[in-house]
Amino acid sequence: MEPIPSLYRLIRLYRLILPLAIVLVVVLFELSLEPYQGQPVAFWLRLGFYGLVGPLVTWMTLEWIAQQVQDRERAQRALEAANRRLEAIGNILKRASAADNLEQALATVVQEVAQALGMEAALTLEGVRATSPGFKAQAAPHYELPLPGMQGKLEVGPPRPLSSEEKGFLEVLAAEIAGALDAVRARSRDLLTLYEVDQALRAEANLDRLLQRLMERILAWAGASGGGVLLLDEENFLQPQVLRNLELPPYAFVPEHQWKEALEAPVFVRDNLLAVPLHQQTAIGLLLVQGEAENLRQKLPFLRFLAAQVALAVRNAQAYLRAEELALTEERNRIAREIHDGIAQALAFMALKLDLAERLLQTDLQRATEELQQVKETLRGQIREVRRSIFALRPIDLERYGFLESVRRYASAFAEQAGFRVRLSLPEKIELSQASELVFFRVLQEALTNAAKHGRPGLVQVKITPLGERGGVLEISDNGKGFKVSDSASGMGGFGLTQMRERVEARGGRFVVESVEHQGTTVRAELHF
Repeated sequence: MEPIPSLYRLIRLYRLILPLAIVLVVVLFELSLEPYQGQPVAFWLRLGFYGLVGPLVTWMTLEWIAQQVQDRERAQRALEAANRRLEAIGNILKRASAADNLEQALATVVQEVAQALGMEAALTLEGVRATSPGFKAQAAPHYELPLPGMQGKLEVGPPRPLSSEEKGFLEVLAAEIAGALDAVRARSRDLLTLYEVDQALRAEANLDRLLQRLMERILAWAGASGGGVLLLDEENFLQPQVLRNLELPPYAFVPEHQWKEALEAPVFVRDNLLAVPLHQQTAIGLLLVQGEAENLRQKLPFLRFLAAQVALAVRNAQAYLRAEELALTEERNRIAREIHDGIAQALAFMALKLDLAERLLQTDLQRATEELQQVKETLRGQIREVRRSIFALRPIDLERYGFLESVRRYASAFAEQAGFRVRLSLPEKIELSQASELVFFRVLQEALTNAAKHGRPGLVQVKITPLGERGGVLEISDNGKGFKVSDSASGMGGFGLTQMRERVEARGGRFVVESVEHQGTTVRAELHF
């Protein structure tokens, strides 16, 4: 389409040429009438020429100008309509890009299409459907346009049959909508992968199982055929930790050539095997992803971010393992102290009493019998104590029974062993990570052990309350002897409360102990994931 100034230049050109052409025609006409001068026919010829030809030329000129102006106006209207359509496409793409998820994007796009085109619309993608308020699928006329490259379609219900130009625009619109929705779907897939990775980090402390879960999600997101995680050991050998469909040696090896380069920056160690370094201040290993090379290059920025998450997971799991080792060492030391302070001293006491009873058998039989009776009572008490300690050390399979059922089984069995009643208040369901479940269970074990050893209660109440989407509160109350909270600086270590507090606070939770002498003790632990 020519710009409007071209019409103005054309009219100016005709304004110069047309008068000259008219003068030339008049001169030629007058010269042609010379042979008829003085005859009546000359008069009628002049009348016909000047009365008809002049107005006809003027009319034709004006008609041509009007036609040109009309064409320009029509072109201008088409341009404005095209601009409105482009603006509508821009608004649709902008609103779709701002959507948080695919469902919201579909609803937004349908709204924008209906508003921009002035017709009802519907959009279907992978089983998800959104429609404008007045859309009726059976209404006529009804047009369906597939979304290119996707399992979906755009449907419109215009008030009148569409022109070929409008149908062409709808085809372009469907292609643009498909591109926008594909971007939303890809972004949603990235966010879902991040969420799943985050959930895996929170829910698993075992390093091997954690890496297995992370690899499943990363390979599914990348559309990769295989992958793995290699970690550097203490001698800087690459140790395969997780391998999926990779032809790599299962033993540790020295990183050389491309493997050594990969510890510094992402590199293809093979044609289709990308190695991304795992960094936590220094390199700790490699994330391997096997697939189509160009696809992996496009996904590299997000893969680097996922590699950082894997590195964080490895560090956290290793720290958790070290903490567990320290906890085991501390538990062994505690058991050794209990044996030394409890059973060992009781055995020494009983040995002295037996020696005394042996000497009294010949001189004071009644006193010897009393001493033997005291030995028997002490021995029975120590047997109960040993049984309670053995039961407290016995592992409970949380994965087999589940957290709530394990709490129910353990508390009931422990109460039977310790000789007090237990009242349970448990929810039907609670969402906790495996690490938090283990912390709660250890707090329960320690609190029940403390109650049995120091509180001598008749009743212990165990209550678990869900807290938000992923959290909970564990509360253990007894009606035992209690103690002065002001003496907690010494008492908390002796009663194992310090260890409980450290476990809970290490998970970012809150730990509170309330106790009143001769009334009982309440232990409360709160975790949020």
